[in-house]
Parts: sequence; C-alpha cells; structure tokens
Amino acid sequence: MKSLLSIIVMTCLFMLLTSDTDPQPFREYLVPMRDGVRLQTRVWLPEGAAPGIQYPTVLTRGYRAGHSGDAVAFTSAGYVYVGQAARGHPPSEGELNRFFHDAEDGYDTLSWLSHQDWSDGAIAMYGRSYWGATQWLVAPEQHPNLRAIIPQAINADLWQCVYRCYGALTLAMTAAGRAYTDPEQGRRYGWEALYRYLPLIDLDLEVSGRRDRLWRDYVSHATFDDYWKKISLKGKYDRVRIPVYLMSGWYDYYAGAVFDNYLALQESGHDADLRLVINPSDHLNRLVGDREFGTSAEKNELSLAIRWLDHVVKGIENGVETEPPIRIFTMGSNEWQFANEWPLAGTRFTPFYFHSPDGARIGTLETSPPQDGKPTVYLYDPENPVPTLGGNHSFLGGKHDASLRAGSVDQRPNEGRPDVLVYTSPPVEQPLEVTGPITIVLYAASSARDTDFTAKLIDVHPDGTAFNLTEGIIRARFRHSIWEAPKLLTPGDIQRYELRLQPTSNVFQPGHRIQVHLSSSNFPLWDRNPNTGNPQGQDAELMVARQTIYHDNQHPSHIVLPLITH
Repeated sequence: MKSLLSIIVMTCLFMLLTSDTDPQPFREYLVPMRDGVRLQTRVWLPEGAAPGIQYPTVLTRGYRAGHSGDAVAFTSAGYVYVGQAARGHPPSEGELNRFFHDAEDGYDTLSWLSHQDWSDGAIAMYGRSYWGATQWLVAPEQHPNLRAIIPQAINADLWQCVYRCYGALTLAMTAAGRAYTDPEQGRRYGWEALYRYLPLIDLDLEVSGRRDRLWRDYVSHATFDDYWKKISLKGKYDRVRIPVYLMSGWYDYYAGAVFDNYLALQESGHDADLRLVINPSDHLNRLVGDREFGTSAEKNELSLAIRWLDHVVKGIENGVETEPPIRIFTMGSNEWQFANEWPLAGTRFTPFYFHSPDGARIGTLETSPPQDGKPTVYLYDPENPVPTLGGNHSFLGGKHDASLRAGSVDQRPNEGRPDVLVYTSPPVEQPLEVTGPITIVLYAASSARDTDFTAKLIDVHPDGTAFNLTEGIIRARFRHSIWEAPKLLTPGDIQRYELRLQPTSNVFQPGHRIQVHLSSSNFPLWDRNPNTGNPQGQDAELMVARQTIYHDNQHPSHIVLPLITH
C-alpha cells in the first residue's frame, strides 16, 4: 500500500479526497520543496470549475492544510483556496523548526501554484497567528505572483512581542504551545505549579518528559541575537511592496504590532494599498471579557478580506478605493470610526502625572506636575506575583488553563495588594476619548540587578467596576533598548523607564475615572523576574526586590494619553 501511494505521489502528486468534516471536495497534493521535503497541500476549486477556466488563488500556510469554512467563503467568491501544512506538521514532511524555512517554502509553493492550469497567476495569502507569520516571512522574497497579504493577529517582528515581549517571556502562551502539548498534562501537573516551575528551561522535561526544541529556543534566546534576526522583519520592510491588510483586536496580544507594522511599512516607502482594522476582539476574533460593547463591535474578517481582494487582486471598483485606510472600533462610545493616519489627526499627547505626596500606595492621577513628596516603596516577591486578570494576550484558555482569558475583567481583586500602586483621576465631566499609543514614563530604583515593571490602564465605571483597557511590561535589563545588549542595574540607582502599553481606543464617559495600576508582575501572562540578574530562564533562585517609584518635580512619573477632540 505504501509503495502504491509513493507511485501515485511521484507521478501526479494528486489525490481527490472528501473529508467527513469538509462540506466540499478538495484535491490533495504532496508538493515538493527545493530540498525534496514534501508538504501536504489541499486545493479547493470554485463550484463548477472546468478545465481551461482560471482563477486567482488565496493561499494559507500554517499548522494544518486549510480551514473548510474559509474554503467555502473564498471559493464562493470566485477564488481557488489552498491550504498547506507547513514543514514539520504531519503529514507534511521535514523537521519542525518553525519560521526558519517559511520564506523558502512559501516561495516554492507560490511557484508551484502559479503553474497550475486553474491559476490565473495572481495569488494572495490569508490567515492569523502562525498563518500570518508565514505571510510576513515570504513577502520580502518578492515572488512575482504574490499580489497581496492579509496577516491577522501576529507581529511581523517575532522578537519584539510574540514568544517574548520587551524582554520578558510570554509564559502561559509559550508553555501551552511547546512545553506541554497535551492539556491533560497541564491538568495532571497543576496549572499553578506548572507555571511556577524553575528553571524554566527544563519545564518541558518536567511536564512532558521530553526536550522540546522550540521551547528551549524561545527560552534560551533571550536577546536580539542571530536567531531572532533571521526570522524578524526588522530591516526588511522596504522589501514588502505589495498591498497589505492588517487585522487584529484590542484584546489580542498583537494590537500594538499591527500599528507598528503599519507605520514601519509606511516609513519604508511602501506605496501599495495598506489598510488596518481592529475591534475589541481576542486572538480568534471573538468579543471577549465582561464589558458590553453594543451591537456592532464584531468584524467579519472573511467578508472584509474578500471585498478588499476583489479590489486589489481582481481590480473591481467596489468602494474600497474611496475608504480611509484605518478602521477602528472605539470602546465606551461603542462606535466604528475611519481614519487616514495613525496616530489620529489632532491627537493631543497629554501627560497625566502620578501624585502621592506622602508616598502612599494609593494616589491620584492629575494633569498638573507633582511637587516635592516622598517616593512610594513596595516589595516585589516573585513567590507571590500579581495574578493575570484578563488582558491583551493570545493565550486562549479553554481546554488549557481556563482561568486565563483575554478581555476586560474587573481589576478590583488586585487593587488591594501591597505590591500594586493605584493612581486614579477625578471623575471626567465630559466624554474623553483616548485613542492611540500609550506610554508610561517611570522613574524608579530597585534593590535588584534586574527586575520588571508592569502597568495597566483602566476605565473605572461609576459603580466601581474597573475594566482594564491595556497593559505593558519592561524588563529592566532592556530599559535602554530591546535591540541592544542588555545592561543590568546598579541597585539603588534611579533609572528612567518607558513602558509601552498596547494602544487602545476608549471613551471615558462622564462619571468614569481614569486609573493606572503599577507593579512588577503579571503572572502567568509573563514569566516572573527572579530579580537575580542571572541568565534568563536558567535560574532556580528567587529574590525579593525593594522597588521605589519616584513622583516628584525632579522625577515626574506619568502616563501619556492620546486625547482626541472631534
């Protein structure tokens, strides 16, 4: 049987299959790459396709060979839909070394597709997460048949914020994807114990009894070294010359990435169609959390993609060409708005200063700079980290640790902790729109050689419910730059930190208050900094750090909010 299958594959690389879970038949191939490795590739043709009729193609490459729902949508719109399981994802052949072959494999697949008799030569790519990363990796190769990409919920820069984020390890998501692959392993071991296991580098052995190459790569490559440089789009944006449509959600891990990627393309001289859409969704484009967003907050990514492709690939004038390129959903007012630029025209970047003259943990948030006052001191104990409550991340929970969910969740359970500093504004009197990038400037000292600082921006409702909008982290050794060699702290020295929170769009309605939480952990979204300054991920030792936050006229710690006037 195996011999017969080999003959079939080698002679025509073709089988016509119908799956129990697929509503329409597809053709399945094992497509050879330049080194002889063959990748499972499924092709769905539009209904009624006949020999001699050619169509544009939509290609998706990821963990598996396509999605039947996407196939129905694209083929109904007159596209051939192709799904490919990337190298190392059975039944595709080859070693699993995610990202490192996707530029070449993507290029070879595009060449193979362009020579099929049903192809008119125009190919676009579509998909989220890893399916989006495979688009970013092949786009700079400038294949002549690749006409557009639609990367969703992913960062083109795989070092900046994916498995690591501004130096910290994205613990829960990375561990769920690599250190243990069977959720039952996590349940048996115990989620809390699993995430707390040290040293992190050996978590794979502890939980699953095996070494996982990717887990160990993501943990051990803790600086912007050659590993990340090879698979990062940093420095390569000028080679992406085709139309790009970026999609994400405010409560996905990549809300900031889509705007960074958008601006990086613009700055590189990108002159093809470039668009972006974002709403209060998570990594799977679901509306999440406990806050209400009205009746129009959803976005139909397939419909948006097809309409856009009809214009940029098929050349149809369908109104897309007259629409502003940026489409964002604003929470609080619960309305969509279009924009021509980012940050929005007329943005007033306004500092709101942290005030606590007596050094108390609870302070105020004011537009006037602080005067003299005592700093605020707290202890960060990695044995007792601040728990993750909702947030802007791509850990999906569900069959894994269901307590970890993205979205707006009441933050009051964390508000009383001695290691969480809380700064709150008076109630706003008029609707106040905050739309754009969010930065916190923090003057702080630590007793440790390395530590973390974390922050959240929160919308406090009149009944006291405190819904998180966005969050961020900075690992102190990367305080100067995540792109350069890390530099440990001199204990006790005051340092200036810039924490980049994810961007957001929210209207604080009358009676609501603006609130900021400052701390040194958000666990298990990010790994605990052990405060030792030792090599990251290799440490089994934990130390308590004494953190001092300054907010006086010499050290005016503050958050910069992008205020919008319409």
